[in-house]
Amino acid sequence: MDQPVRTYRPGEDPAAAAWPTPSRAWATVFVLMAAYALAFVDRQILTLLVEPVQRDLNINDTQFSLLSGLAFTLFYTVMGLPFAWLADRSSRRNLIIASIGFWTLMTAACGMASSFLTLFLARIGVGVGEAGLSPAAYSMIADNFPPARRARPLGVYAIGSICGVGLALIIGGAVIQWAMTAPPVSLPLLGELKSWQLAFLVVSLPGPILMLALLPLHEPKRQEKVLADGETRPSFVAFLRRRWRPFTLLSLGYSLIGVSVAAYLTWTPAFMARRFGWEMSQVGAAYGTVLLIFGTGGILVGGWWSDRMAARGAPDAVLRAAMAGAALALPLALGAPFASSGVLAMSMIAAMSFAFGLTQGLPAPSLQAIAPNRLRARVMALYLLIGNIVAFTVGPTGVALISDYWLKDSARIGVAVAIVSAMVVPLGLLSLLAARKSFIEASAFEAGES
Repeated sequence: MDQPVRTYRPGEDPAAAAWPTPSRAWATVFVLMAAYALAFVDRQILTLLVEPVQRDLNINDTQFSLLSGLAFTLFYTVMGLPFAWLADRSSRRNLIIASIGFWTLMTAACGMASSFLTLFLARIGVGVGEAGLSPAAYSMIADNFPPARRARPLGVYAIGSICGVGLALIIGGAVIQWAMTAPPVSLPLLGELKSWQLAFLVVSLPGPILMLALLPLHEPKRQEKVLADGETRPSFVAFLRRRWRPFTLLSLGYSLIGVSVAAYLTWTPAFMARRFGWEMSQVGAAYGTVLLIFGTGGILVGGWWSDRMAARGAPDAVLRAAMAGAALALPLALGAPFASSGVLAMSMIAAMSFAFGLTQGLPAPSLQAIAPNRLRARVMALYLLIGNIVAFTVGPTGVALISDYWLKDSARIGVAVAIVSAMVVPLGLLSLLAARKSFIEASAFEAGES
C-alpha cells in the first residue's frame, strides 16, 4: 500500500505536492533511526566488553579486532548487495522487519557463546541480519523527501548510529557494573553467565518491540523520473560505468575518514582503561554520553549546514561540510591519545566526535545525489560494502596489529589509533576534494529525478 500523498491547490507545483506529508515522512525517518540505533547497539556493545571477553576467552587485541571488525563486517558487506537488490524490487519495510528479527536472534546467540569460534560465528550472524537495514532505509527516506531537502532527514537517520554506539556503551557499562555486585545469573543448559554474556542478552530484548513499531509504516511511492521516448531504465552496471569517478572518489574519501572513526569507536574503552585506569562502567557512561551529545550534535549541524549551503546555491554543499568536519577532527584525533589526563583525553574525544559528526551524516546524500531512483539501494549497498570493509576492518585490526606487533605494548593502544588516523584522514580529504567536479556534474544531471 502506498503512502498517502498531499493534495495541492491551484497554482501549486504538482511535482512538489506528490511527496508524502511532512508528518508522515518524518515519522518514517524517526522509526528507521530507532532501528539503526538498535543495530549499532547490537553491533558495538562488544567494544566495551574488550577486557572481560579477552580474559574469559584468552585472546589478544588482534583476535578481539577480528570479532569486532572482520566477523561482522565481512558478511554484513557481502549480503548488502543481494538485500539491496530485494529492496529495489520489493517491500522495503518488510525486509527491514525480517532483518531486525534475525540480527536480534544472533545478538542473543552472542550471549550464549563460550569460545572464540562460537562468538565469531554469532557475530557473522549479526552482520548478515543488519545488512538488510540501511540499503532499504536509505531508499525509503529518499522517496519521502525532494532532493534539495534530503540531507537533513538522511542525517537524522545517521544519528541512529551514534545513538546506538552511545547507548551500547552506557547499557554495557551499567550491565557490567550490575553483574559485578549482583548474585550469579544461571540459565538452563548455559549455566552461570559472565557479565559480557548478560550484556548481549540484555541488548537483544528491544528487537521484537521495534519490529512491532515498524508494522504501521507504509511503503512509500517510488518517486520515478519520467522517461523520455526511447529512454530505458538505468542498469546498475551502466551507472557504474558512467559515474565511476564520483562514486569511487566519494566512497574512498568517506571510507578512509571512517577508518579513524571506527578505530576510536572500537578502542576508546580499552585506551581509557589501560592508559588512565578507568573502570569500564565509568568509560561506558562518559564515552556513551559524549557520543549521544557531541556525535549527534555534529550530525545534526552537518545536515543543517549542508542544506543551508545548498539552498544558497552551492552545488557541492555536502562535500564542503564533510571536508570541513574531517579537517577539524584530524588534529584532535592525533592529540587525544597523548593527553595528560583522562578528563582532557575525553574532552578532546568529545570535540573530535562533534567534528567527525559533521561528516558522518553526509555520505548518503552525496551518493543519493548522483544515483537514479531505481538504483539508490544498490548504490548505497555497494558504498556500505566498501566503507564497512575499509573502515571496520582496517580501523580495528590495523590498530591492533600496530599495538601487538610494532609497539608491542597493549598500554599504547591510543598511540596506535593516532598512527592510523594520521595515515587515513588526509587521504580521505584529498579524495573528497578530487571528487568535487565530477560530483557537481553528476548531481546536476540527476536533479531531474526525485
